[in-house]
Amino acid sequence: MDVFTQSLLAAAVLMPMVGSAIAVLGARVSNRRRRIATELGWMSALLAVGTAVAVALRGSFGIALGGAHGQPLLGLWADPLTATLLVLICGVGAVVQSYGLRYLQADPKAERFVAAANMVVTAMAVVSTSITLAGLVAAWVVAGIGFVAVVGARPDLPGVRTSARRTLGMFVLGDAALVGAAVIIWLRAGNVDVVSSYAVRLAAGAIGGFSGAVALLIVVAALSRSAQGPFGRWLPGTVSAPTPASALLHAGVVNGGGILLIRLGALAGDSIFAMVVAFTVAAGTAIVATALMTRKPDVKGALVFSTMGQMGFMIAECAVGAYLAALVHLVGHGMYKATLFFGSGSQVSRLGEESIAPARAGSTLVRLLAAGTMTVATVGVMTTIPGVLEHRGGAVLLVFTAATAAAAGWAWWAPRPGSLGVTVAWVASMLAAGALYGLVLGGLGDWIGPALPITGIGTLSPWWLLIMGVGGLAIAGLLRISSIRRRLVASLIAAGAPPAITSPQRSTHGFVDPWVGSRGDAVQTTAIWMEGVA
Repeated sequence: MDVFTQSLLAAAVLMPMVGSAIAVLGARVSNRRRRIATELGWMSALLAVGTAVAVALRGSFGIALGGAHGQPLLGLWADPLTATLLVLICGVGAVVQSYGLRYLQADPKAERFVAAANMVVTAMAVVSTSITLAGLVAAWVVAGIGFVAVVGARPDLPGVRTSARRTLGMFVLGDAALVGAAVIIWLRAGNVDVVSSYAVRLAAGAIGGFSGAVALLIVVAALSRSAQGPFGRWLPGTVSAPTPASALLHAGVVNGGGILLIRLGALAGDSIFAMVVAFTVAAGTAIVATALMTRKPDVKGALVFSTMGQMGFMIAECAVGAYLAALVHLVGHGMYKATLFFGSGSQVSRLGEESIAPARAGSTLVRLLAAGTMTVATVGVMTTIPGVLEHRGGAVLLVFTAATAAAAGWAWWAPRPGSLGVTVAWVASMLAAGALYGLVLGGLGDWIGPALPITGIGTLSPWWLLIMGVGGLAIAGLLRISSIRRRLVASLIAAGAPPAITSPQRSTHGFVDPWVGSRGDAVQTTAIWMEGVA
């Protein structure tokens, strides 16, 4: 591959780090430096898109450095999988930087956030594109350090120090697990080329009896970074950080667990015990977090548990070997969250302008007909698209699509049967959404499929996802029983509560601190509340 395409890849990965250096230069607060760092972030996103186009037109390519016996020590690789992840990470980073530029205007410590956020973007870009295991693990640790710095960028705010310490503790635990797995692999198989499926399978064979321990350590690292189960206590406390830190967290950082399992799936998937642990913890977190999301009284708290639930389902998809579905989920979640934060300012003019139409509940028979029609139509549209059912877990995801369509049809007709024209438009939009989802799965399957990890012998059956869905419905049913609901809801609301704040404090530039009601939170309330139904 020529020098031009290699330069595209290197520049896309390293450009945010240049922005980080520029942001911290000088002793005074400088909106100009932050603006330059933001512009470099957008350049990085454009270069990432250029890298993806180069991969589509010319095939995979990379940059390798050092090493012996033909094995690189460090390097970057662009193929359909890594290029897709690179576009996501750099795009989310650019969106968050733009949001933070406005939100943190005139903030005396904004440079800390900009520098740390760009550090996270570069590190996660290396995690996604690294050729070798050593580069991936080193970048993973740096990304964790960077995000702790993001959370603690405003230590003067109430609760931030406690949140940063808790986050650091959980990240150290997960990072130590991944470093331990890397040390075992290095001692048994050397610095593995994680891009080559053949090299990864050879490494799995060389590990031998340590394969179960390696797989479990990788799973622990993924669960810790994605705030799952007992490793998720750090996430609720991050509501005390400024909202741009939350944007970076919800749109990007927590996706790290899924990225790790997708990139190292051939190693993690060799142990059925590790996959059972991953699925059990992730499914339990998804079910409980979804229940919490609907009961949290504050917007940020609801958003936290919404993200935990989304990440739980994504980790469960990895545990059953549905890597393509997990990738689509990961990309969709990151783009959706980034879009919400980026467009939150546009909600100001809409507050108080929308009138609430009187509810007109339809009959049960009509609602059943609407739900059934939507289910059959959406599934019919999806199954006509080639490639939808060819990847692992495709049939199970089709069941979830059917359930989503049924729920949408039932919920739509409950409050407002509406006019015929509105109903037709809504049905058409649902069918279009189903078709788009099918096209994405089918198209990405053809393009990314060969670059996805080989399914390990320990991966579970995709039908376990249905058991997870049944568990969620059971919890929802229990919440309808008043005696159980009172006890359960009290426990759920108390779970993961952020550090208590006795009185609102003000920042040096005069605005109320972010998590207790700053102007930034006010303008985004309507936008991010939509995540509650995602």
